[in-house]
Amino acid sequence: MKKNRLKFYIEVLFIIFAILWIFNEMGGRFYLPLSEPDEAAWIYSGYYFNLLFLKFDLFHKDWNDYDAIDHPPLVKYIMGGTLFTKGYIFDSLDAKEMWRRIPMDKYLPNYLLLKSKLPDNILPLTRLVIFSFAFLSLVFLYIFVRNFYGILPAIVSTSLLMTNDIFIRLSTQTIADPVLLFFFISFLFLCSYYLKSGGNTCLFLGFVLSSFAFLTKLNGLVLIFVLFWVIFLKNKLAISKYNFKLIGLGIMTFLLMTILLNPFFLNAGPPGLAKMIEHRASHIRLQQETFKAGALLSIGERVKAEIVTIFFNSSMLNKVIKIPFELIMFLIGLYYSVKKIDFILLTLLIFFILPTLSILPLNWERYYYTVIPFIYIIAGVSLNVFKEFGKRIRLYGHHYFVNNFLMNNRPG
Repeated sequence: MKKNRLKFYIEVLFIIFAILWIFNEMGGRFYLPLSEPDEAAWIYSGYYFNLLFLKFDLFHKDWNDYDAIDHPPLVKYIMGGTLFTKGYIFDSLDAKEMWRRIPMDKYLPNYLLLKSKLPDNILPLTRLVIFSFAFLSLVFLYIFVRNFYGILPAIVSTSLLMTNDIFIRLSTQTIADPVLLFFFISFLFLCSYYLKSGGNTCLFLGFVLSSFAFLTKLNGLVLIFVLFWVIFLKNKLAISKYNFKLIGLGIMTFLLMTILLNPFFLNAGPPGLAKMIEHRASHIRLQQETFKAGALLSIGERVKAEIVTIFFNSSMLNKVIKIPFELIMFLIGLYYSVKKIDFILLTLLIFFILPTLSILPLNWERYYYTVIPFIYIIAGVSLNVFKEFGKRIRLYGHHYFVNNFLMNNRPG
């Protein structure tokens, strides 16, 4: 009873501290001037909210424009809806085309032009909206780790993430990555409960979240593959256990949501996905050529950059104690995942960590944003290794006491 009460007090104190820390670190960032060109790009793309939800024009020529191919539209809708609440509507792509005409390496000299079409005082609001997704990601991450691995791993994982420089900076910028992270973490939460209980609601919502993630960024498509992997893990080769009606309904829901909420696919047809992938690959090659200093062209360069960026440069813990504890914890967490054959943690590694890090094109902070939380989940769970080790020590001590003290001091 006392132990449970202590855990309760620790949890309450941590939650209070976490909320105070987050708003102290991030609150003032809402009012910083425009510094990331992509913030202007996402706001200017809010035009697509007008095109779909106000005009309901599913076959307008702009659904075949460069901007429609460049990124899926969900965050564009969020930005357009945010602007709409303030009475502002982009009625054309003129602002985005102006932004696009500025060469990628010339944003700073064209700063005034870059922000010239932004509505007055809109950045604090759009940043607050995006931050809400980052904050909810933290909440769901904490609940997930707490429910499946314990309070202390949850506190450690959440603490590492909310003190990470990359997470702090990018969570208050008007970009798509915090929204994508929210869908990733929510999806993980649902799939874990599906593996535990087999609930049909969790499975169906998995298809819905997969569509939302794909509507946010192209790499959100990974969730549909993860979902089928999770279904297989739950049912394995027992065909009779597969709910094919629900899976069929989920697939239809995924397709309908993706097509109706992204009319680019209505206009481009089946080749649309290949067109988007080809476009992103071409754009990344252009970025690597333009920003050669940050380009990562080999596995060796990527591994080195990833270790330095994640575990050293962006880690507040490493800056304080000068020891890469996060890297050590992550490696121990990997050991725990493999030893226990923990399918949830191994799924994080296989689908959310390794693919992204293996193809990382540039050493830019935003490419790490949706990877770091999953690394910290595994790092936090490493505490369970020490917990189990402590149990073994106590058990060994008990046996030693019984065998070497009590047995030797028996009467007669």
